[in-house]
Amino acid sequence: MKQKITLIALLLSLTAVAQKPFDQYSFEAEYGFNVSGNPTIMDFAHWGVSFRYMMERDWGIKFDFAKDEFTDADGGTNYTRVSVQVVNNLGRTLNSMTMNGDKLGMLAHGGIGWSSLTSNSHPGTDNILHVIIGLTPQYKLTDSFAIYVDAAYIANFTQHFTYDGFYPNGTGTKEAFTGSMINASVGISYYFGKGGPGQTGILTRASQEKRKTTNRKTSLYN
Repeated sequence: MKQKITLIALLLSLTAVAQKPFDQYSFEAEYGFNVSGNPTIMDFAHWGVSFRYMMERDWGIKFDFAKDEFTDADGGTNYTRVSVQVVNNLGRTLNSMTMNGDKLGMLAHGGIGWSSLTSNSHPGTDNILHVIIGLTPQYKLTDSFAIYVDAAYIANFTQHFTYDGFYPNGTGTKEAFTGSMINASVGISYYFGKGGPGQTGILTRASQEKRKTTNRKTSLYN
């Protein structure tokens, strides 16, 4: 329990890099497929929702909820997770997004959370601590909406059921292992607050230079 509290405190402390409030918010919804590790099961049965708060243009935090289903000929499982993650505007950090005006952007995210895994073949619920990392390319549609593609890798600690709903190699319920899975999804973001998609995540080198030029011109009249 102390380790979980320490990890959460460490994650939250990373958000203190913000110098002043940026106050941009977004809701996100996505749908896609999942791939499990050992045994490998692929299903087009992933969906998730999240809320993201950007405290400045480069850094933010998001809370997400997602569900996955893994179906196998002999059984299957249902996977539910909640996570808290740090978000970085990777396009600005690397200063590398230079194409298509100010339409494109890239976010990186990572954090920890809690998962539950239930088997279609055995009773009980597998309670799991997980770590998640991912990348999210975005494309701006309007000042309030953007579409995105997200790829995320999840490592599950203290997992007991395999994704087909059985215990590995006939072991008992106390034999924990580290499992993994991948989510790939398409989603839409709705932005509100001080800035839309063009204010974070979708901010290219060209738009940065444009803003610098505008600021210099404005300063001549002040």
